[in-house]
Amino acid sequence: MIKADLIIRNGYILDFEKNGDEFLKQDIVINSGKIVFIGKATSYVASKEIDANEKIVMPGFVDTHTHIGMSYFKGIADDLPLMDWLQNHIWPLESNFLNPEFVYDASLFGCAELIKNGITHFNDMYFFEDQTAKAAKKIGIRATLGEGILDHNADKSIQITRDLYYQYKDDNLIDISVAPHAIYTCNRGNLIKARDLAIELGLKIHIHLNESEFEVKESMRNFGKKPVEYLDEFDFFQVPTISAHSLWLDENEQKIFSKKNVTASINASSNYKLANGINSFKNYLKNGVNLSFGTDSVASNNNLSMLSEINIFSKVQKALIHDSTFLPAKEVLKMATVNGANVLDNHFNSAKLEIGNNADIITVDVDNIQSQPLYNMFSQLVYSIESEQIKDVIIDGKTIMINRKLVNVDESELLKKAKYWREKITFYQK
Repeated sequence: MIKADLIIRNGYILDFEKNGDEFLKQDIVINSGKIVFIGKATSYVASKEIDANEKIVMPGFVDTHTHIGMSYFKGIADDLPLMDWLQNHIWPLESNFLNPEFVYDASLFGCAELIKNGITHFNDMYFFEDQTAKAAKKIGIRATLGEGILDHNADKSIQITRDLYYQYKDDNLIDISVAPHAIYTCNRGNLIKARDLAIELGLKIHIHLNESEFEVKESMRNFGKKPVEYLDEFDFFQVPTISAHSLWLDENEQKIFSKKNVTASINASSNYKLANGINSFKNYLKNGVNLSFGTDSVASNNNLSMLSEINIFSKVQKALIHDSTFLPAKEVLKMATVNGANVLDNHFNSAKLEIGNNADIITVDVDNIQSQPLYNMFSQLVYSIESEQIKDVIIDGKTIMINRKLVNVDESELLKKAKYWREKITFYQK
């Protein structure tokens, strides 16, 4: 018998090359963090096994835009316009509470919520990202982390980014990005510094772009160009870039994205809730833009459910253009897994369940009224299944959640800490 670390037995393997209506039960064998066999694993034995009978086995979701250190701000300032929400509520709270202890605790809590939602890799922009890295390592989730760069902290944040890169450049879970916040919080000089650092270290860039019509109008007023055209004017897009929101791109900006390898991270729930608008992404796809999904922070979403994101987005997109055939379920699911992994994974290679790929895998229980009768796995995942049905999470070949119980952290302690910080924030608000 061949020894392995983990065997996932008897699950319905999600295969993007098929139609989703084939229900052949197979095993996945994992060793040293990688998938080594898919089929009937009669020749393998492992110290750990997961029974995936009546479960879909699939790649983990990839969340391409988060602010995970904001996890304790969930529900604190709802039903407000974007700039009011930011300037009068979120920024004052951050100025009073952001410190290493707060961000570590909030990040650990947020990482737990990500895992509960089947997200195995997240792309983050916030502050004290060294603490978010520690939290991600403790819980065992894959992360790409960028220290937020704004005009008032640019040189310090650039140095932090450099230090984080050297600290984690050989890490098997943590990647670092360069994260200038936006064109309205970073001047041209600081944007160029961020670009040059990314080129020097071979890192990706993570930035907010075209989130609201107001931002686009301000860009025209200040620079005489749309936001993407303004950045392209000084060759900002020289490395792979993740553009958060990207809701208001015109035709030319979409073509720049396609030509310059910029991925649009769609944050549907956050955009709808903050009333930043609704737009069709049909032309984005026509113009070759890589589309992925982000949840944004729980301060504006208010959850980290990728299943919720893909459900609401796909339905709204069909309604907008009066075409129920637009963005079939399989393509939406690819956006939430493969498309995000392709831009973020780098050396991790976990976009699909294939031999040799890193094992970032989730199982989804379909033996319940919510999911039956099961005719098509893609359709059920996009239109029917909810996060509570995600049972097991494996990241880098290690079991991180088993039957919805987190392995590396005490959930009761996470809840206790959340309530502790709630009391502090509530007292401050009085």
